Amino acid sequence: RLLAAVESTHQRFLPPPDSPTRTMLMHSVVMFATFALTSGLVATSRTAFTATATRMSSRARAQPMMGDIVETAAGLQGPVIFWGADGAKVGKEESDVKGYDNFGSFVAAVRSTGLESVLKGPGPYTVLVPTDAAFAEFKGQLTADILKYHVIEGNVPVSSIQGDIRTVQGNTLTYGRRFRKTFLDYAMVGIESSGASKGQTYPVDVQCSNGLIHAIDTVLVPGDFKPEA
Repeated sequence: RLLAAVESTHQRFLPPPDSPTRTMLMHSVVMFATFALTSGLVATSRTAFTATATRMSSRARAQPMMGDIVETAAGLQGPVIFWGADGAKVGKEESDVKGYDNFGSFVAAVRSTGLESVLKGPGPYTVLVPTDAAFAEFKGQLTADILKYHVIEGNVPVSSIQGDIRTVQGNTLTYGRRFRKTFLDYAMVGIESSGASKGQTYPVDVQCSNGLIHAIDTVLVPGDFKPEA
């Protein structure tokens, strides 16, 4: 249709039909028309693709993909570990990062004690998850009962902890407020680096598909906590 319109509009300006000049001119018109059509199709395709990608991206942001508590704990980065005094032996500064105190020991314990099916269930649960270092320091026998003492029914963000909390195990975690920090039994919930010092920050209010995770620095034992007199 584009070529017909060009032919109709400019017929009186074209050279005679058998003229070589007319042939060359029409060839140029065909090339131009083809380029224009192709460019239009490419632009349209690019616009459609961009619009589709934008819609998909928006849906992905609106519906974030989260793993369950066990999956999230397995991939969660814990507080930083600094080299400290040992760094000088290997040419490191004391404040250089050596690694991270993660949660592999918790995940392994959950699986070995049969608690995995609970923490992969619908929930929601809030779980106090000790770091690997906390498990390394624990000297007792790790049981399912102890792990359940770290599990609370419902979503309980740190900001809402203002009293004693009953656990799935059946016993109650004792709430305390000391040094402007929140404690449950002996565990400080929400350890953060203060000021300019390079301290450790423990992740809290970590969202999972079936609850929340708060990292802590100690393994809690039912009945072990003794309030200060």
